[in-house]
Amino acid sequence: MKKIILSALLFLPLFLLSACGTALPGEEVMQNLVNRSADLESYHQFVALTTTTTKEDLNGVTAVNEQYTTADATLFPEEKTGYGKRIDKNSDYPATKSEFYVTPEVGYNRTDDGDWTAYATPDVPLASLQVYPLETFIELSQIIEEYGTLELEGDEYLLSFSGSDDAMNKEINYLFQTLPSEQTDYEIAIRLDAETFYLTAFSYHSTVTRADQKTIVTTELTGEFDLYDQAKKLKTVPDFDAVDTTAETADSSF
Repeated sequence: MKKIILSALLFLPLFLLSACGTALPGEEVMQNLVNRSADLESYHQFVALTTTTTKEDLNGVTAVNEQYTTADATLFPEEKTGYGKRIDKNSDYPATKSEFYVTPEVGYNRTDDGDWTAYATPDVPLASLQVYPLETFIELSQIIEEYGTLELEGDEYLLSFSGSDDAMNKEINYLFQTLPSEQTDYEIAIRLDAETFYLTAFSYHSTVTRADQKTIVTTELTGEFDLYDQAKKLKTVPDFDAVDTTAETADSSF
């Protein structure tokens, strides 16, 4: 019992300093972000990803292709469960809407209000629902803290970076599993709640210029996170045998 009380007292000044408007060192802010996020029971996220490729052919004609994804997910990390919806669109094809319901034993997915399909490995639909897991954005925050700036703005910490950096570029390409490019410019802003240290919102923009291929690739990644330890599970387990059954939810995130 004494060890538990002592541990609580050691962490108490950190929260008091932040609540009183005094910024903590970046290393402590990142450690608090990691520690608090590791024990999450639930959270809700909305993530949008847009990739635009502009390419000029040998005749000087410019072609533009755009792909985007939006995902609205309610997740329970410890149980590896979740539910939500996702929309994928390629400028050359119609949009596709997918719905997900994932349990520890099996994951379900249906596309454009069709039949539910069961996956023996729940990790597959769970990964598809999230686009990127929360851990990815935590790692991105750590990268930006190292190469960018950290400021306390009111009741939020703002992590930001503008410009290019070869070392940071390599880390980000590794994180997102993208092809490296020497000419990449970034505009990144990540916001954390100054009291809880939870990630609340982020905005990520990158521009990759491949002069030898006459190609420019821009990526926009934005998101919002909320309902930390407050997200609700489905009221009832849906009947996945019925084609016209929609999973009933207990909150407005679906």
